[in-house]
Amino acid sequence: MQEVTDNVFVLVVLGMAGTFLMVVSFILIYIRNQNKILTQRQQFQRAEIAHQKDLLQAIIESQEAERKRIGQDLHDDVGTALSSLRLTIEMLKPQQIQDNNDKHVKLSKDIIDKVIKDVRNISHNLSPPALSYYGLVAAIEEHCLVINQTGSLEINLYNEAQHLLQDMALPVSVALYRVLEELINNTIKHAYATKSTIKFTAIGEEAIIIEYTDNGKGISSSLINKGMGLQNIESRLTVINAAYKIDTAEGSGFKMTITHTLNK
Repeated sequence: MQEVTDNVFVLVVLGMAGTFLMVVSFILIYIRNQNKILTQRQQFQRAEIAHQKDLLQAIIESQEAERKRIGQDLHDDVGTALSSLRLTIEMLKPQQIQDNNDKHVKLSKDIIDKVIKDVRNISHNLSPPALSYYGLVAAIEEHCLVINQTGSLEINLYNEAQHLLQDMALPVSVALYRVLEELINNTIKHAYATKSTIKFTAIGEEAIIIEYTDNGKGISSSLINKGMGLQNIESRLTVINAAYKIDTAEGSGFKMTITHTLNK
């Protein structure tokens, strides 16, 4: 009788152990399948993000190419035609010309000079030559010089990362130039600021930090992500894998800190 009881106990234990192993196996299989599904989902999301970034990069590159083409057309075709027209007016000046005609010729030449200057400024804004030939800082310095001369805003530029900036890839330079250009335009149009500062700082040989600040009215936290300008900035920074942080509040100015890690 004792032997039968022992055999039953053994069978019960074996049955419980088998059931336990079966349950554990099902759990492990379920976890493995869930992990596989999660991994596949993450891979799909990464592929989708990479695809979106590629599309965005293609759009930005096409925009820059079109900007460059229009800028060159303005400078080469329209600018040259206006310069020729000015020379023609200058040649049509006879010795016995009347005073009123003299004034008319002078006024015409002044207008043409202004149009030539405007066309040159537009073409440079569309595709700054300094950006391709001399790099990001030179292009920003040129842009800041123009702004400072207008008196609409005083911009101070500090460069403590020249050794990294001089070797920066052109697409990255173009993206950062457009971002800073957008920030300056926003300051002039919306901030009611009198001063702004751009500072480039190097973190060893690994990263560049760009700080843009102004003393304007600031932006409410509820409005930071609603402006089209800030959306364009975020898109350009995403393409070059740059991180950014905004510090602002109503009445306390604006600050954006951009961090770009090299070879990332």
